[in-house]
Amino acid sequence: MQRRVNLSIQLPGDSSSLLATHSDVWSGDSPFEVVVWVPLVDVRRTKSMYLLPPSLNGEMQDRMASLRSAEELYKTIKPHATFIEIPYGYVMLFNQTLMHGNRVNEEAGTRWSMNCRFKSIMSPYADKRFGEFFEPILLRPATRVGMQYKLPGGFHG
Repeated sequence: MQRRVNLSIQLPGDSSSLLATHSDVWSGDSPFEVVVWVPLVDVRRTKSMYLLPPSLNGEMQDRMASLRSAEELYKTIKPHATFIEIPYGYVMLFNQTLMHGNRVNEEAGTRWSMNCRFKSIMSPYADKRFGEFFEPILLRPATRVGMQYKLPGGFHG
């Protein structure tokens, strides 16, 4: 589990907390992670975030080489992007390889949300290392045994 939970606050009309269209793996995150997004209020329309459906994600990423900006990327995916509607008390779990982001909150209320990443301890880590960014919360017995094993001195298998 990610060691520190991220808190996000987006006031109505606030453009300073925009999250351009992206996929977390583009900035060095492992594709073997999932994100738990926890809105602390009802979210809908621009008070939420948008996701690109998995069925279109690869096709849109293939088009990126011809685009010049994050805004141009958003305009390309906008017809396909879905603003997620989540009532207070519910969460969303998503694969961070999907393109996602947010826009200026045009709703009357402030969006408060938290997110946290989870991954298998044995999957590749990319730039966010075990013990630095991630902390284990559950290790299966076989994983504990394997992590504690040391090869005999001089052994070069």
